[in-house]
Amino acid sequence: MAENASTDDAQPKHSKSYRTLVLAMLFIVYAFNFLDRQIISILAIPIKDELGLSDEQLGLLGGIAFALLYSTLGVPIAWLADRMDRTWIMTISLTVWSAFTALSGFAQNFMHLFLARVGVGVGEAGGVAPAYTIIADYNPPSERARALAIYSLGIPVGSAFGVIAGSLIASGSFSENLDWRSAFIIVGLAGVVVAPLFKFLVKEPVRGQYDAQPVAPAAEKPAVGPLSDKKAKMLALRGAVILAAPSLLSVFNILLFGANAAQPIWMLLLAAAFGAACGWYAGGLWARNTSVVQIMLITSGLVLVPGLVAWVGGALVTGNELGWGAYGWLIGRAIAGLLLGAFFFTFRDFLEVTLEKHSFWLMVAGASASSMMGYGIFFWLPSFFSRTFDLGLVQTGWVFGGVLFVAGSLGIVLGGVMGDWMGKRSRSAFAIVPAIAFIFTAPFYWLGIMSPTVWIATAFMFVPTALGLAWLGPVLSAFQHLVPPDMRTRASSVFLLINNLVGIGGGVYVLGRVSTVLEPQFGEDSLRMSILAGSMLYIVAAIFFWLASRYLARDWVED
Repeated sequence: MAENASTDDAQPKHSKSYRTLVLAMLFIVYAFNFLDRQIISILAIPIKDELGLSDEQLGLLGGIAFALLYSTLGVPIAWLADRMDRTWIMTISLTVWSAFTALSGFAQNFMHLFLARVGVGVGEAGGVAPAYTIIADYNPPSERARALAIYSLGIPVGSAFGVIAGSLIASGSFSENLDWRSAFIIVGLAGVVVAPLFKFLVKEPVRGQYDAQPVAPAAEKPAVGPLSDKKAKMLALRGAVILAAPSLLSVFNILLFGANAAQPIWMLLLAAAFGAACGWYAGGLWARNTSVVQIMLITSGLVLVPGLVAWVGGALVTGNELGWGAYGWLIGRAIAGLLLGAFFFTFRDFLEVTLEKHSFWLMVAGASASSMMGYGIFFWLPSFFSRTFDLGLVQTGWVFGGVLFVAGSLGIVLGGVMGDWMGKRSRSAFAIVPAIAFIFTAPFYWLGIMSPTVWIATAFMFVPTALGLAWLGPVLSAFQHLVPPDMRTRASSVFLLINNLVGIGGGVYVLGRVSTVLEPQFGEDSLRMSILAGSMLYIVAAIFFWLASRYLARDWVED
């Protein structure tokens, strides 16, 4: 990546010490993000015992409960962040998610804890995408991969601190009066205290100040009209996939996991076919219609159609009456359709730029595949160590927390340095570095999971933990260069939407579900078998990143 020296010289600068302070504060907020997100992985052990939860329920708490609104709300918040003060958005977000983390300590049953985790997800929705673009606006292009890698250290540091501190507090090591509830309350209140300090120290930077392309205010930009026929077909294909996916996932859940079927499989397949047809029509609507009200209303109806086929058609075939759950699901579909239509209208200019940028979507797919396993294994490894090697809560916290802190930090830093160094010679390196890392991640996880002792397992786990996080610096940096400066927050939010819905929402739950299904056959080893199968996702991720490397140079926005 060639740095435009004349452009850098012409732009306003900040002192190196202040830039370091800003990065440090962003890192601290990100560490709290993962501390509050990851602490439940170690607390799952005493929570399961006290509340009598299954692995599937724990998977819901660590996955869907957090990811659903965390992912979807990130998109409208990103739209605001491209127009408003990002530091205020991050301050409010930190306060909200920390408060809900504290409220988690008062949960008396599964539903209380589920709703509290939903609240944590709502708060954290505004904590990451704005930070990516603040870093891009405080650092010249040649330093962004390293800066984003340092910021991303919040993942292993926050996660490790959450695991270790959570285990020490919950075990009563500090005081016999403290338990898992106290751990939630203490770390939550700490985040509330940090929020005003962040706002006082971090100032909103000038957007795109280190980039060659000037950033026009959002109000001065002309509205984007209908998209070309080629891009309309691309949107139609995406619409078909989006609307067919829920029914196909239900079929997948029934066939693979033995889930209870509310409708016959053939009816779900018929609903998927209707969904694909409605989605194809919706894609053309999103590309050509310029009325937001029409787009939202028609999309809502189109999203509702496959749900009506599945539920109403299923009721007619089976003779069963529709319950309140079915009505709730249909109402949810109608609301989701309104939001989906609003998204595609609001992001029309972003789609105009990115639809033909294959590297962006391939890297999103690769990151999502890796995150399914990454988030899943981060959540479930404490339970794996505890069950497989009969470790106590504190021992589990130190073992897993130590691996996360040392190996995770090393992998992120080396990934960022390698991305910047290799990226100066070839932009494809921003995708090749993670592809190579993921190729070696899966086999080392297999060796670690099958190890006979905790110390051999820990030694083998060190390598894939480092390699599995090496993608963050190069890939997040590449995303900042695939769109103009005024679209960076939205690009980050779309990446986070897909990555987190698939990664957090899917990975944590699927590993827990597979473990529950395999428990009658494998007993305590069911979680081990689940992790072994899930590790194959790293190979899938490597393939996506290798494909993305072929398009990066073409798709790059010049600095």
